[in-house]
Amino acid sequence: MTVAPRTKTGSTRIVRWIGTVLGLALSAGLISTILFDRSARLQAAQTQSAAVAQGVDRVLRYEIRNLERALNGMAAEADSYAAEPPLWDLPATIRGVISRNSELQDIDLFDEDGHPLHRGVKTPTGFPSILRSSLPPGQLGIGALLNQARSQPVVQLVLRTPQGNWLVAGLRTSELRAMLEDVDVGRGDGITIMTSAGVALAHRGANTEHLLHDAAGRPSQLHAIDNGTHLINLASSNGYPFVVVAALSKKEATKPWGNYTAFLISLLLLYWVGMLYLMRRMAVSEAARRDVHVALQRHADWLGKAQEASRAGVWAMDIASDQVQASAHAAELFGFPRKEGLIPLTDFFHRMHQDDRPWVERTFAQALENGGPFRAEYRIVLPDGQQRWIIARGAPVLDKEAQQCMTGTIVDITERRLQQNELERAESQFRELFERNPLPFWVFDVQSLRFLAVNAAAVQRYGYTRAEFLEMTILQIRPSGEAAAVQDSVDDPSEPRDATPIWLHMTRDRRRIHVRVHSSSIRFNGRDARLVLAEDVSERVAYEADLKWRASHEESTGLLHLRTLLERVDADHSGEDCSRPYAIIHIQLRDLELMSSTFGRRTRDALIHSVARRLQQISEGYGHLAYAPSDAFVLAVTQGENWSDLVDALVATFTDSIESDTGVHRMEGWIGIAFQQLNERAEQVAGHAVLAAFEARVQNLPTMHYSTRMTERVAERLDTVHRLRTALAREEFELFFQPIKRISDGNIIVAEALLRWRTKDGYVSPATFVPLCEESGLIAPLGEWVVDAAARASRSLASCGHDIAIAINVSAVQFMAGAVSSMLRDAHKRYQLPRGALHVELTESAMLQRPEMAQATMEELRKDGVCVSIDDFGTGFSSMSYLRDLPLDHLKIDRSFVQNVHNDPRNASICNALVALGHGLGLSIVAEGVENVSELEWLSTHGVDCVQGYYIARPMPLEALVAWLETNAAA
Repeated sequence: MTVAPRTKTGSTRIVRWIGTVLGLALSAGLISTILFDRSARLQAAQTQSAAVAQGVDRVLRYEIRNLERALNGMAAEADSYAAEPPLWDLPATIRGVISRNSELQDIDLFDEDGHPLHRGVKTPTGFPSILRSSLPPGQLGIGALLNQARSQPVVQLVLRTPQGNWLVAGLRTSELRAMLEDVDVGRGDGITIMTSAGVALAHRGANTEHLLHDAAGRPSQLHAIDNGTHLINLASSNGYPFVVVAALSKKEATKPWGNYTAFLISLLLLYWVGMLYLMRRMAVSEAARRDVHVALQRHADWLGKAQEASRAGVWAMDIASDQVQASAHAAELFGFPRKEGLIPLTDFFHRMHQDDRPWVERTFAQALENGGPFRAEYRIVLPDGQQRWIIARGAPVLDKEAQQCMTGTIVDITERRLQQNELERAESQFRELFERNPLPFWVFDVQSLRFLAVNAAAVQRYGYTRAEFLEMTILQIRPSGEAAAVQDSVDDPSEPRDATPIWLHMTRDRRRIHVRVHSSSIRFNGRDARLVLAEDVSERVAYEADLKWRASHEESTGLLHLRTLLERVDADHSGEDCSRPYAIIHIQLRDLELMSSTFGRRTRDALIHSVARRLQQISEGYGHLAYAPSDAFVLAVTQGENWSDLVDALVATFTDSIESDTGVHRMEGWIGIAFQQLNERAEQVAGHAVLAAFEARVQNLPTMHYSTRMTERVAERLDTVHRLRTALAREEFELFFQPIKRISDGNIIVAEALLRWRTKDGYVSPATFVPLCEESGLIAPLGEWVVDAAARASRSLASCGHDIAIAINVSAVQFMAGAVSSMLRDAHKRYQLPRGALHVELTESAMLQRPEMAQATMEELRKDGVCVSIDDFGTGFSSMSYLRDLPLDHLKIDRSFVQNVHNDPRNASICNALVALGHGLGLSIVAEGVENVSELEWLSTHGVDCVQGYYIARPMPLEALVAWLETNAAA
């Protein structure tokens, strides 16, 4: 493709470049000038504002200094008057001062506590709040601004005398306003005299009263006043609590600058508008020239693209010279350089295939001789050895000089010839593929359904000869009764045809085979026909049927899977007419895992198979029976009336023994029965039956009917577990501590950490939530929290000066997890606890489950300095061997043996035996549940080392424990 070259106009580019650079330079210069001028004007205005503020401040300072001197001049006489009023004529002195300072309205005298000693004839000024401050003597202060009803507003000037009395003079604010009258204030400007506390005394022009607080400490800045921006300057009299605020309107200060700026911007815009207009006109002119060139080039491109797309070229030959004028595409097709030019005719002939050249030369010569058209398809051989097919056409014509020449086209038809050859080869291959294909192939007439052709595989597979096939229709290899389905399939016009359905075919010996038919519509010998490939999928169908059975049945018993049973029950009872309720019976077998480990898996499977056969016989006629992997059978009773007889038969099943290779066995099980309630799905009913079987197991009954109370108990349990998780995440648990006292010296040596769970309804008993934590897996994170909280408590007790160990109860589940020693070790390191700071209390069940692991864990604990106690000793399955072999430190006697030990001989005998046993093994004895002094005295007399119970102290929070220890220590 030829791309139109871009028109380049040197003058246009130069003008555009120079104009743009000049415009940018002018813009930058004007903007800099505008900004500089604005800055200069604002600076001048700022200087003017500062000068005004300082001038007024200077006049004010002279005025206030004179008043200060006048008040200081009469301070001594005021103190004398305060001491001896009759001896001094203070009013005359005041009148003299006022006569010399007409800006004062009156002068009052107050004692040190603010009581008036002398008041003037004017309106009383009152006691200024400033008199309560620590104003040094001789220094002038300002009191309140008084707006009096019948006289001018005055501001209180306060001066402390050497003797601590107070002179209060009223300064007329009109005198301050008079100071501002001579100040030149422009439009929008303003000036204000204020106290240092922000009280405006006099102002002129724009209101600046509210600026003092915001502008304090900043000599000048921009500020919004009266809906306009002003330049603010502050001036404060040295040593006097007055502030002068001068505000100069920024708008008025920059107004001349705005006019100047508008003029410069107008000039700049005028330049850019003219520049853009000139550039636009030049661009239009250049575009017009480019369009003319593009139009000319487009027609040349069209011709070139047409030749390139069709792989064609044009040529013209001068008959007299045998020179051929070839286009670039024509030259390229013959392997010549891609350019227009004259090429000798012989060069074209030399590129032709040697087998085609002779007859092409003859044909071309005849066309020249007869003046007729020329047409030939031949091969050419390119310089790289590649062969191409060419079709050449031409005819004699007269050129512009009336000389005869021949012109025409040449087209590369290699692709077409290759496709034609491929088609012929494909047809040959199809014939061979059809005949030699190992799968049955045939062609039948769509109208008559007669076979038109069959291959050898069809003859072999179906048992008919080829001649017999050609006399038959396709209906004759189908079972009777399928003619309509066959005709519907033939009449279906959709292509490609669906090969999903599996058809049933009949062989000559009447053997049925499953076939997947792949077919396509073709034309065969001028007829509408159908090409068919018949794939024998009989083995696959049988395999899929087996898979389907395995997907819905349990192999060892041949019964349905539970999921399949539930789906069938829901399907059977999904219609509106299936309103009759059904029942699901869950039969849970007992201790099959123990039987498997004792007699082997084979015996277990044989027993399950025998039970399954019995249950199948019993449940026949009642509904579906399924086997669940958890050694349970599920019976869905959807029909039959005598349900009670069915249940009795199921119970009787487990009374008969079952014989196996390993002997005679008796199976036991629990039966849970649940009836469908309104709108319940089978899965829900089955779940209810499971709950009923579980309840039967708990109550040791053969059968149990489901009740809603069972679900409520499960829901309560799940809700409690959820609340436990939430409580653990929110750290709603807390530890209480019960002291353990050593009898020999009365010291508290250990505090047992007792877990508490506080809810909005009160405390929940550990006996309720600890088993749930063990079942739900929460015991591990809860145990970690308890260890961490106990370690923190130990460090807190140590910081309070109490060397007391913390004993932690570890459950059997937590202990069997094997992480107790590492957990305690980490807690010691994390809180830098000394050895022996934490103790562990274990129950007997924790050590009896896995004695080897228990011994290893306890040895690790002893190595880390953790003391181990046996809690509630004697209440479980006690074993003397673990007392002998395990590294224990303490033995705790359960409270059930301690209760009333001084009066109960049996408890006394047990306690004596436990004390002797523990001491004989080198263990310290701790008695729990001591509730009165008699029990304590008996235990002390009979060798018990430590005691714990309500008589010593009740469990309490850590803060209460610290206070209790302090109280006991003081006692």
